Amino acid sequence: MQKVSSSFSSARKWWILGIIIVFTIIVFLLAGGQYYNSFARSLDSRTKGVIKLPIVTELPFRLGLDLQGGTHLVYEADVSNIPEADRGDALNGARDIIERRVNVFGVDEPLVQVSRNASGDYRVIVELAGIKDVNEAIKMIGETPLLEFKELDNSQESESAKAEKLKQLNAAIKTEAEKALAKAITNQDLNAVATEYSSNGSVDNTAWYNEQDDAALIAAVKSAEKGKVLNKIYESATGYEILKLEDVRDQAEAFSDTKTGLKDYQINRLVFSYADADSIQTEWKNTNLTGKYLKRATVQFNPNDNSPEVSLEFDDEGAKLFEEITDRNVGSPVAIFLDGFAISTPTVNEKITGGQASISGSFTTQEAKLLAQRLNSGALPVPIALISQETIDASLGMDSIDKSLKSGLIGLLLIAIFMIVYYRLPGLASVLALAVYGLTVLAIFKAAPIVLGLIVVVAIIALMMISFSDLKIFNSGLSLLLILFGVLLFTYILKSVTLTLSGLAGFVLSMGMAVDANVLIFERMKEELRAGKPLKLAIDEGFRRAWPSIRDGNITTILICFILIFFGTGTIKGFGTVLFIGVVISMFSAIVISHNLLSLLPTAWLDKNRWLLGVRNKKQ
Repeated sequence: MQKVSSSFSSARKWWILGIIIVFTIIVFLLAGGQYYNSFARSLDSRTKGVIKLPIVTELPFRLGLDLQGGTHLVYEADVSNIPEADRGDALNGARDIIERRVNVFGVDEPLVQVSRNASGDYRVIVELAGIKDVNEAIKMIGETPLLEFKELDNSQESESAKAEKLKQLNAAIKTEAEKALAKAITNQDLNAVATEYSSNGSVDNTAWYNEQDDAALIAAVKSAEKGKVLNKIYESATGYEILKLEDVRDQAEAFSDTKTGLKDYQINRLVFSYADADSIQTEWKNTNLTGKYLKRATVQFNPNDNSPEVSLEFDDEGAKLFEEITDRNVGSPVAIFLDGFAISTPTVNEKITGGQASISGSFTTQEAKLLAQRLNSGALPVPIALISQETIDASLGMDSIDKSLKSGLIGLLLIAIFMIVYYRLPGLASVLALAVYGLTVLAIFKAAPIVLGLIVVVAIIALMMISFSDLKIFNSGLSLLLILFGVLLFTYILKSVTLTLSGLAGFVLSMGMAVDANVLIFERMKEELRAGKPLKLAIDEGFRRAWPSIRDGNITTILICFILIFFGTGTIKGFGTVLFIGVVISMFSAIVISHNLLSLLPTAWLDKNRWLLGVRNKKQ
């Protein structure tokens, strides 16, 4: 029999197998950390601490709206009054405002998208995971962003009005002092309480007092128990105080031991100072200048120091209003409000004519662009009308997850049975490769640390390049393609893939597609074996000859995935994303893992037992 050397050296094959084992352990800990931790704790308990495995961080899946539950809203934007060239900026500005509004309510990872359908209608799609009250969601989103210019309200308030405001502020301070008193009575430690209320209360160091110093203070603590906090608030000339009597001694005359008949009291004081006139919040009053008079806002750079600024341009009526506002506010600030929040309060240096102005400050370029976008969203109002609403219950999401996982496990089991029965040992190798494939995809779905995500991607690219090179199916074009795969995969890991119901469907579908490459490889390998070639050569030739079909089939699928990802929205985009990841990882599992496992098989023994490869034994 002709002796054929393997395309892999023995040492190299075992090195690659070791890397694959380490890689599998990493993705298992990322994907199934909770199962490992359960086993580690059980082992620790059974061995009474003799065997103590380290505990890993349990990473959660980031669930989408359809699995976590929440609200799905679709708005139609009226852009009929907006020039064609400005519609994109207007819609993006509206999207930014909606995101800012829902973020104020603490919505986790809101999804706000702008799309255009085949009829040319602009839509704003809002998905709010965890928000079950659709009316609350509609209220928080609101309608067209409102841009306003306001000036300081310098009108003279009546003394009674000011006094009422101060009274309200001091009442709030007293309430805070009473909360602090309750804690001080419990732990008797004014310093600890002062630390908790550091922004409001301050401790007056323990000092000695007598009736000549402060008769009212002494009267308040005279009947108190030493070492105890007084159980009521003391109102002094400076604020609301919590008092603690530390000690009492007889008072003596200075430079003499003669007793005066009076007492000295050692008192610890926690003071909540009264509010003053400066504590009254600045009031702004409306002007007639709003966003409807603003033509555009753009980012420019100061010629002196190259710092970014935001340039404003008003229409004729707005220019006149702006001139009047700046004329009466020279040296004072004019605030720019968006949806009731002050986004900038520049100080007017001089009267501004011509409808041109600039907002300067400690902006970064990105901050200046964001401010310009927000201003334009008010300057180019985009009326939006709710045309569709849907509330998804979380229980429906959990039921979908259970059914999807169950269908996935059943599909995996059927695939495993078929591959092992029909292809024998190669089928078993493909099942092991499929298990690594599943763990890798699930690990990508987890919110993994960036470093671990990068390790996974680098390992996938490196192993694929080594295997392709050894099989002589590697070229420069493929190298660039692999690098592109790596960058895209790392991008998804970086921002954590959101798992949706359509994504689960893509995952289940990709599991079936993951064995397609193995089927092509094994059939080609069987053809080579039937032609009388040795097992090692048949394995390499099977992979090499099957590669063009695998490559072309997967590239066409990837192209479709790109279309779904970049042009689709919502569930369509999620399906394309998961399918893309599945196709890339399936090539990795088939070419790298299956080939490496098969190359380690005992060829001399298998040449005599070819039925284990799904081929009849040679005739003696």
